[in-house]
Amino acid sequence: MKLGYEQILQQTQKLAMTPELIQAIQILQYTSLELSERIEEELLENPMLEVSSRTDEYEDSHEPVEMPIYEELANKIIGDEYYERSFRAWENDPDGDSDFTYEKYISEETTLYDYLIEQLIFSDIEKADVPIGEYIINEIDGAGYLRSSADEIAQVFAVDVSRIEEIISVIQSFEPRGVCARNLSECILIQIKSDRNLDEDQKEEFKQLIDEHMNDLAGNRLTIISKKMGKSPERIQEMLDYIKTLDPKPGNKFSSGTGVKYVIPDLTLEIEEGEFRLVLNKDSTPRLMISSYYKHLAKEVEDSGVSKYFSDRLNSAMWFIKNIEQRKKTIYNVAEEIIKEQREFFLFGDKYMRPLTLKEVAEPLEIHESTVSRAVNGKYILTPRGLFELKYFFSSGLGFGREEISSNSIKSFISEFIENENPKKPLSDQKIMDMLQNRGIDIKRRTIAKYREAMGIPSSSKRRRF
Repeated sequence: MKLGYEQILQQTQKLAMTPELIQAIQILQYTSLELSERIEEELLENPMLEVSSRTDEYEDSHEPVEMPIYEELANKIIGDEYYERSFRAWENDPDGDSDFTYEKYISEETTLYDYLIEQLIFSDIEKADVPIGEYIINEIDGAGYLRSSADEIAQVFAVDVSRIEEIISVIQSFEPRGVCARNLSECILIQIKSDRNLDEDQKEEFKQLIDEHMNDLAGNRLTIISKKMGKSPERIQEMLDYIKTLDPKPGNKFSSGTGVKYVIPDLTLEIEEGEFRLVLNKDSTPRLMISSYYKHLAKEVEDSGVSKYFSDRLNSAMWFIKNIEQRKKTIYNVAEEIIKEQREFFLFGDKYMRPLTLKEVAEPLEIHESTVSRAVNGKYILTPRGLFELKYFFSSGLGFGREEISSNSIKSFISEFIENENPKKPLSDQKIMDMLQNRGIDIKRRTIAKYREAMGIPSSSKRRRF
């Protein structure tokens, strides 16, 4: 075998991931909120970018978005079209449209910690016990449960456990009812104890039920409980119905301190007399433009280093605007194709949703499946049937005669069957399977169980009522 060095001329083809291509991929997969944050970063870093106060016609149109090409952007920069409008655009324009929203004036939400501390201050607790009470409140999680034991807290303050238990009892008397419990049983008992509509005998009856039969109660084994307690199944059912009205997580009604995350729809679908109109949400992201002020300033710069800086920033700004416009076009085209495939769903409801894959949407648009995946993940559409994430319309299918039916349609059938069942004789998974097969849907019992659990519907034994 001969070893040595030699020169070989070889032609290969490969994909080069340029910075612009990487940026385009990142921008496409951003949600509207993430893109707004990215735009804010770019506005701070690139002086060539600014927010436009103009509204382009395509954003209110149902026609597909036309992609502005490089030459069109360059022509706008060369001309003075934007100069007067963009100069000092950061200043308030008293004659312009106001961005007034009531959301700007929402008061700060009270957290569970703040609410409990306020009650602690005005309680009858000894002044020396206030620091202990504050520590205990700090150990309560967002659901309202105390996550430290009395022994652990007693060791921290070097006091008797009985003293800690007394302070815990005081905090357990605070609102919301059930707060500062160590477990679910204690949380329920605290709420029952504070209910003035129950007499002492009823409270004792509930205490026996919770203390001795909690596991059977969770499993809806009411017949077993009725025999052990010597009461009728109907009475146990009444007690269970009352318990279900109590709050298992009393702290959840308070703010977590992180704020509410809103979903901004990227598109809106309007249906009038069977006609579909798809509209891009112009308010989901700010409209960007090239700053004519800095463009004008760049023309007067003579220093080569500064001139190169402006040139680089201009090129970066143009690519950024181009990639955002491409994102809008891709999302619009993907959504339009989804609507074509799921037309009957928008007209008639969940039962008419058909199976759909990424490939079926990608092929007509001549794009890759990964591009469709990025375009639907975290993007929302507002329709007459509600707000949906675009990826909701993609689902697998099962046999339905010679065709297929989507898993979402099957879930709709299961939900309807269970809603209309006799609560005293709930439908088993086997019975639901038989009902679906009678409609020509080929499905197995374990698939029924999987879909039922995914919808949060308990088994037939736990749905039974007396």
